[in-house]
Amino acid sequence: MKPPSKSRGFQRCLHMRKQRDVEGQQCELPVLIERQQWKLWLAGVMLAVGGAGLLMPDGIGRTLDAPGVAVQFGAMVLCFVSLGWAANAVRCKHCGLRIVMFAISCQSVGQWLHWLLTVKRCPKCGSDHARRQP
Repeated sequence: MKPPSKSRGFQRCLHMRKQRDVEGQQCELPVLIERQQWKLWLAGVMLAVGGAGLLMPDGIGRTLDAPGVAVQFGAMVLCFVSLGWAANAVRCKHCGLRIVMFAISCQSVGQWLHWLLTVKRCPKCGSDHARRQP
């Protein structure tokens, strides 16, 4: 007799259990961007401030005694500057590859951030920065 095949639901459940096990572990940044994480945090804070300015321009405008349109324009500029700065500031220490720019331009829309936070080696020179060699 042929053994019963595992159902799709069972495999999905098994996959989710593996995901939970991975998520339960303490998250650490890969060695490639380890000492540059402050740049990503700063860009994230700047994006959050810019996002608040885009969502609540009139309320912030009243607080700052500025028109809402000016607050919205300033927030837009802040968002573009923070993304541009992050794209150029986080680099491989060996070959100078702009890692954030590479992730945004070469990975798919839904995968670039995951790739950026899990990459272990530079895609250009192969360095992992732990050995200090490509």
